[in-house]
Amino acid sequence: MPGDIEDALSSVFLNPSTPSYMPEDSYFTSVNPEETYYAHLLNDSSDKNENNVSEAEKWEFIDSWLKSHFKDKRVPLFEKNSAVASALYEMALFNKQQDTMTEIIIKRQKIQAMEYRSEAKRIKDILETMRLSKDDLSKNGVHSLKTLTSLAIILGLANTEQSSYLSALAQLNLDILRAERNNNAIVGIIESMETRIQKAKSKNEKLDKLLYNLRKSWDSKEEEELRKWEKNMDLLLQKGKEYQDRIMKLERKYNELNVEEGGLRFKVLKKKEDYINYLEQEIGTKKAKLKTYQIMPPDIILAKLKTDEAKQKLAS
Repeated sequence: MPGDIEDALSSVFLNPSTPSYMPEDSYFTSVNPEETYYAHLLNDSSDKNENNVSEAEKWEFIDSWLKSHFKDKRVPLFEKNSAVASALYEMALFNKQQDTMTEIIIKRQKIQAMEYRSEAKRIKDILETMRLSKDDLSKNGVHSLKTLTSLAIILGLANTEQSSYLSALAQLNLDILRAERNNNAIVGIIESMETRIQKAKSKNEKLDKLLYNLRKSWDSKEEEELRKWEKNMDLLLQKGKEYQDRIMKLERKYNELNVEEGGLRFKVLKKKEDYINYLEQEIGTKKAKLKTYQIMPPDIILAKLKTDEAKQKLAS
């Protein structure tokens, strides 16, 4: 009897019907016109290119999104610039896509729930018609039934056909292979990044060493320049002290000569020099005139004759 019941159940649960396994990608297929509309919205929002949208349109879209997000609450204040606009615009687009996707998934799950309820009612009616219940099954049969049910739920099967299980397991294997391939790619990227990090660390150590040597060389040059400046400063201080001593000696000598009291200041001496030069010029002029008179004879008559003779020469 238990064997007959299990055979009857297998004919019920493995009854060929329409598709069974429904992968996650099928959530976004066109199940009905309404779902097609939401899928269109999702694709339309994802195709928007930020470069084709002006900043004013971005802020209009952002303000609408913030108002719908905060509803009756006050939107917090924030700085408005191009960078903030780009970041918030991308965030708003992503949020809109997620909302649309969530709505599509919820509607799809509602449809699946209705299908599951319909299938459960159909199976229940068949079992009642055959006057079968879970109590009529053996322990192994109940365990197998629970296992198949749990597996169908985990795999997201629309029915319990054998082909559905095989298709779901095949898809699961493909997903595992895809995940392993992605994992290997990630491992390769991590290894490449680690290699680059090691190279960067090596270059950084070289740069640190070079910087240390440059600073050391610069410090030694600065110390040498500082010593030169200190030496020059000592020399200048010594020269300054010598000049100061000479000035003090000259001031003492100047005071001892009583130059100011004797009227020997520069302006006075210059004035006297100019007067002496003037007197020398006058004396020279008068000496020239006197020389002309010295050639005249001492006798007045002879001098007169000499004068007349000179006048005749001038007249001729």
